Amino acid sequence: MRNTAFLAQLSAWRCNSLEDVFGWAGSILRVDLSKSKACVESSKEYVKRFIGGRAVAQWILFNELDPKTQPFDRENILVFDTGPLTGTLAPAASRVGINAKNVFSNGVGWANAGGHFGPEMKYAGFDFLVITGRSEKPVYLWINDEDLEFRSASSIWGKDVFDCEDIIRSDLGDRRIRIASIGPAGENLVKAAAVMIDKTRAAGGCGLGAVMGSKNLKAVAVRGHRSIRVADPEGFLNAVDGSLQKILKSNNVASMRRSGTQGTFMKGMNELCAIPVRNAQDDHWDELKMDLLDQPQFDEYELRKVACFGCPIHCSHYYRINQGKYAEVETEGFEANLGFGFGSRFDIEYAPAMIKIQELISRLGLDNDNTAVVLSWAFECFERGILTKEMTDGLELRWGDYETVIELVRKLAFREGIGDLLAEGVRTASEKVGKGSEYYATYVKGQEMIESIRSTKAWGLGIALSSRAARHLNGAPTTEIINVSPELGQKLFGIPTAGDGLSYEGKGRLVCWTEQYKMLVDMLQICYYTSLWLGPDLLLTEDYANLLSKLVGVPYTPEELMYAARKAANVEKAFNTLHSGFTRAHDYLPDRFYVEPIKTGRFKGEKIDREKYDRMLDEYYQCCEWDTKTGLQTADVLRKLGLPEVLLKLEKFDRLK
Repeated sequence: MRNTAFLAQLSAWRCNSLEDVFGWAGSILRVDLSKSKACVESSKEYVKRFIGGRAVAQWILFNELDPKTQPFDRENILVFDTGPLTGTLAPAASRVGINAKNVFSNGVGWANAGGHFGPEMKYAGFDFLVITGRSEKPVYLWINDEDLEFRSASSIWGKDVFDCEDIIRSDLGDRRIRIASIGPAGENLVKAAAVMIDKTRAAGGCGLGAVMGSKNLKAVAVRGHRSIRVADPEGFLNAVDGSLQKILKSNNVASMRRSGTQGTFMKGMNELCAIPVRNAQDDHWDELKMDLLDQPQFDEYELRKVACFGCPIHCSHYYRINQGKYAEVETEGFEANLGFGFGSRFDIEYAPAMIKIQELISRLGLDNDNTAVVLSWAFECFERGILTKEMTDGLELRWGDYETVIELVRKLAFREGIGDLLAEGVRTASEKVGKGSEYYATYVKGQEMIESIRSTKAWGLGIALSSRAARHLNGAPTTEIINVSPELGQKLFGIPTAGDGLSYEGKGRLVCWTEQYKMLVDMLQICYYTSLWLGPDLLLTEDYANLLSKLVGVPYTPEELMYAARKAANVEKAFNTLHSGFTRAHDYLPDRFYVEPIKTGRFKGEKIDREKYDRMLDEYYQCCEWDTKTGLQTADVLRKLGLPEVLLKLEKFDRLK
């Protein structure tokens, strides 16, 4: 169904409102699924205050969501966001963010993905897509520049992600359409469900695919033909060239181009005792098994390298298996998270099985991390006699049995048998099973935690403090993983211990800074792998300030960008306080990591010292200027950051220190 009134409004609005807009598309598309209606508004005031991307999306959620709203209520809001750099020549400016209330924590929920959807959304003329309500019947949105249609999804409901995308492109007759969709997992409201971009790129965590499914929204398809205006074309091209040269000179980027994240990080993280083995019973995997999952083992299956929009790195691989039990399986993938999520975590050392698992979770629309943790919890519970064959549909959950893992992934997505229990996530599943199984459930603030962190203290602290619960892409620094020297740690952060994974000193300040830096990257929606997060020789705040200033014609300093990022981080903090009641008591890691030491490897015997962890927390709160006893924000910091709306709302609910 086409919305003709909306088309006329949008056309007239654009003619009168976008003459002075550079970088940003200038508009927000708001869609009400309950009424099959849409409207458009300017994004100018939003981006003036919060620049773009995740920061604007979270500001919309903070202002428009009632704390009583539950994730699957029709009132929950789903926001697609882009940044000002998205779709430009800035290297790897490909990301799109997806935001809603978190199904695990009831708090902040966001994820982002690369591919080509974000740029296409900008080319259609929209910085943000805000979706409210719930359709009576399954639908998908078709956005074709100024043309919006609510199309029936009855023929694709129940289809996997790959088939869904193929059918939509065929029906619409354009192979260059870009699609964000959900699979059976999202339709079945499985909490591990992700929103899939370009078939295999998951906006994972927080159950966003399930939120989309709760709205009976199967997909969003978009095609755009508009351009992005540049305020200073010559200056912007110079800034792009400077950034590109920096990226191409990086040794870490060279490794990513050859081997992706799997080959770049897995062995090194294992040497650091930083990968989970058998549901985090240990943090170091047998080197011979690691060799069997090292990147060269996948070379025979690789057809080509794959890149997101505008990316000079092309870190992804496209695989096809030509023989054996998984012959004809082909998929794009995969990241290091799959390597330690389904490799070491389950003791699986068979490369073709890993490719099959990647294909399956992509087709079904599942997040790798959430799925791996809840399934490995079940395996350990079976090992310890807490779960029996009668409870697991007759399956024997034995470490290394990839066929059983694959079957459980399928059961999870369709809520079949034990899959119905696992579909609720590891916290709920462990609470229902009881019998001590709660101890083996690794989660923070309700959401699965995939990493092992006993030998990387800042990495662990960043995961525990993540605003979206237990995810490392908020504020977990990679300095310990990439082995930043004391001299460089002092130069970059004023913290010589930044690269020492066993040290607790300065790590609270490091996580505080990283949260703001990472927020900035997500505001611009540029890939992390071109940033300081991958290596100290990559893009810094001054590079972002230069790119943004030349693009939009407004001079930004690095300090102004980090100030805006700090504001946005405080908005997310306030959302969690109001919607989830989180305080300092929720900022701790699972007990297992304080109690059980690493059993093998270089850092055998290492675990988290609870007293020293508390000192890291103190330092973090002090750096953020929050109350150290409660972890709550103070009126002073919110006034200083120019957030009176946040201050008033926290005062109203008596959630301010």
